[in-house]
Amino acid sequence: MFTLHLGEALLSLIFIVGGGSTLMVPGPRVAQIKRLRFPLAGVAVRLNGLAMVVGGLLLALGLWAQIAAWILIALLIPTTIFGHAFWLESGPKRQDQLSHLVKNLSIVGGLLLVTLVAR
Repeated sequence: MFTLHLGEALLSLIFIVGGGSTLMVPGPRVAQIKRLRFPLAGVAVRLNGLAMVVGGLLLALGLWAQIAAWILIALLIPTTIFGHAFWLESGPKRQDQLSHLVKNLSIVGGLLLVTLVAR
C-alpha cells in the first residue's frame, strides 16, 4: 500500500503545482484558449486550475483517490484539447505542444491505473 500511496502522491504533484500556477498567473492560459474561441475563457481557466489543485490534494492525501482520479481525467480532456492544440502551431512550438499532449495522455494512463487499484 505504501507504494500505491507514494505513486498517487507523486502523480498528484503535476496537478497541485500546475493548477496552483494557473491560479496565480492565469493570463497566458486564458490567452491560449481564447484564440480557440472558448467561451468564458478566464472563468474556465481559473475553475480548471482550482479543480486540479483540489483533485491533486485529494489524490495526494489518498482521500477518495478513485473519484479524484476520474475527476482529474475529466479535467485533462479539455485541458489537453484546448491547451495543447499542436495542430495550430508550426516549427518548435508545434513539437512543444505535441509533447505536452503526449505527456497528458501518459498522465491519463497513470490515473486510469489509480482507478483500478486505489482503495
